[in-house]
Parts: sequence; C-alpha cells; structure tokens
Amino acid sequence: MSPEANRTLAALREALPARELAACEAWFGAFYPFQREWLLDPARFALAAKSRQIGASHTYGAAGTLWGLFGETTTVVSVGEREATEVVDKSYRHAVVLRSLGSEWARPVAKNATEVRFASGGRVIALPSTSAGRGYSGNVILDEFGYHQHPEKVWDGAGGTVMHGGKLRVLSTPNGTGNLWHRLWTDPRAHAGYRRHLVTLDDAIRQGMRVSLDECWKMARGDPRVFDQLFRCKFLDGDMQYIPSALVEGVLADVVAFVLGDPVYCGLDIGRVADRTVLSVVQQGDDGVATELEQHSCKRTSQDDIDVMVADVWRRYRFRRLCVDATGMGAFPAEKLQKTYSKFRVEPVDFTQQLKEDLATTLYQRMADKTVRIRRENQSLRDDLVKIRRIITSAGNVRYDAPHTDEGHADAAWAFALAIHAAGKPSTAKHDVRTGDVETADTWG
Repeated sequence: MSPEANRTLAALREALPARELAACEAWFGAFYPFQREWLLDPARFALAAKSRQIGASHTYGAAGTLWGLFGETTTVVSVGEREATEVVDKSYRHAVVLRSLGSEWARPVAKNATEVRFASGGRVIALPSTSAGRGYSGNVILDEFGYHQHPEKVWDGAGGTVMHGGKLRVLSTPNGTGNLWHRLWTDPRAHAGYRRHLVTLDDAIRQGMRVSLDECWKMARGDPRVFDQLFRCKFLDGDMQYIPSALVEGVLADVVAFVLGDPVYCGLDIGRVADRTVLSVVQQGDDGVATELEQHSCKRTSQDDIDVMVADVWRRYRFRRLCVDATGMGAFPAEKLQKTYSKFRVEPVDFTQQLKEDLATTLYQRMADKTVRIRRENQSLRDDLVKIRRIITSAGNVRYDAPHTDEGHADAAWAFALAIHAAGKPSTAKHDVRTGDVETADTWG
C-alpha cells in the first residue's frame, strides 16, 4: 500500500477497539489493491479517473460504510435515482459483512431505498444528481461525475455540504472533453489540493481482477477510441470524426462485379428540401462481405424520381430488402414503396438517435472487420462517411450526425448504412399480400 494508505491504517489501529479493528482488517482483505487505496485515502479531497467494470461504486459504497462506522454522514450523489439506490444497497451489504465479522459500530439499524443508518449513528444517503446534493452536511461522493446533467449545480451543492470538514470524493469514467469532469482532471489549477487516483482496466487486471474483455469490447461497439475512453481513462473528443479515414481507405475496391445468385439489398435516404435523396445498392456474398454495387441520387426529389430509381434497381437486381428513411416527409414514399413491392420487402425506418447510433456503430464495426467493400470511384460516399460525427452534448448524451452543407447531410453515408442494415436483417416466412401465398422474403423474385 502507499504511504498515505498505511497512515490511515495506522490511525485506525489507534482509534478502534480490538474487535472493531479485527473486523475492519479482515474486511479490507476482500478489496483489490487499487480499491484499498481508494478506501484508505486520508486526503480530504480526492479525484478518481477510473475504468468501467472495476468496482468503483462498490468501493466508494464501502467508504461510506467505513466513515459511517465512526458516526459520519456521507451523501452519495449519482447520475440518477436507480444508481443512487444501488450505492445505498452496496453500503448496506458492506455493513452486513462487517457485522458478520464482529463489528458492532457498523451494524445497520435502519434502511430504506435512499438511506442506511448504522449503530454508531453514522449514515449513508443517496441522491440523484437532480437534487444537487443540497440539504445535508458531512462527506460527499460524486459518482460518475462526468455523466451528471448539471455538474456545476452538483458541484456547488457538494461544496456547501463538505465546508465544515467533510471529505469530498469525485469519481468518473471520462465522458468527452470540455465538461467539468474533464477540466477537473486535466487542469492543474482546477485540481490543486486534490489527491488523484488513475486506474485503467489494464491496471485492474494486473492487480488480479478478472474481467471479460469480450464484454468490454461489446460495450465499446468495437471502436478502439471508445474502448480507450471507457476502459483506459482517455478523454475522447466530444465532436470527433466517427469513421476514421484509414478505415474508409481500407475497404476501397478498384473493381466490383455483380455475382449471380447472391442477394442484393438497398438503402434509401430521402432528402429534406435541399438535401439529396440517395439510393445505395449492395450485394452480400456467402462470406458475409457486403459490396457496394451502385449509388443513385438526385436533389429536390419527387415521388416520381423515387419510383423511377427504385424500379430500375428492382428490374435489374430483384433486391431482397429495401430499408427506407421514413422520417418526416419520407413516410409517404415509404408507404407507397411498400404497396408496390410488399411490406415484407420494404422496411420503413425512423431516424431516431438510437437508430442512428445502431447504423453508425454497425457500419464502423463492419468496416473495421473489412466485411464491406466500397467502390473507389464513389467519391461522394467516401466524403460522406468521414463527415459523420460522434457528438457528446452538454447533457452527456451521445449522438451521431453530420453537418449540413451545400452537398447535403452525409446522405450517401446514411443510405449505405441503411443498405448494410437491410443486409443484416434476418428473413422470415411471411404472407405475400400480392399473391396470397405464404413464402419467405428470400424466395421472392
């Protein structure tokens, strides 16, 4: 342990009766070394930049219990009500363990969804960030501070709570740049007087923690930059080019050819007023690689323009599925296309933020895995792919979008993403409204 943690342990040995000390020392053995450093940090003010999935809330719930053993009150301010009540539950379970090891001071005497009280008179109170932590005095733990919607208000409330000698702990995974947590961690003037802890996933694994890296990569959607932020404590630019140019260059093909028998899929992004309407056509082989065959586009699109574009592609390829941007003015063209080609072959798609995230992250993963190919000559698609931005809002929300320009709104990229989305959808047996027959969408020709 660090000299600071050893000083805390020495102070506990001086202050605690033998029975309480024995219970605490046995309990400390259940924590990983980096967790004991957090738990036994004697500093009044401390920050912890930490990886996801390494038990930070578990440990700081334990800190509230340890301080409560001495009769102190600790307020834990979390992102939301659910997270807040989970910390109270963790503190309660730590108290139950300490009691089983022989502690009387940590014995829980009352508990509800937002508070646990100990026999010593100490307590742990959990509040969502919307409360800003006001109305209490004592210690404060700001949990996942980088994700609080109104961090400045929470920070002001915490300052008032600890002003009479209380301890302040601020912990979070990075959540983009330009926010209060980023400033606290990176600006020497902002964190002057604070002890800082930095624990990445690699640090935790080296200290014996067992973690499923596959699950961690799933959380990062296969994006190494997001992985670095979630698990390696690196602050990701809040407005970054989402698909790196190198990924686009890595999937370019000089020559593509239609393969008879392999299914064709399409994506149709319908322009709003000045934006382009783009139809993207891909073919997916048995190896799972989706190859861009064609792209068609026009501005100020009429229903007739859409009908002609889709009919031409249908005549030549008999596409298996067409995903259509049905947001706003796209709802009517999508409905008409369903009537023409059947509702089981044409899928209207609402461009919600969740859907955009799914489209963007799937596209990123497939490009990283090299399971897509793009025609090198399609400069408009190449340009649009690198326009997609991963934007972290001031409220901590993530959205995927592209700036409006005279050339549109990354329309070719979204049409291509819709075609890839169409290629990833499973086919099921459906009733063909045109013929009355029951057959699979895969067999329609």
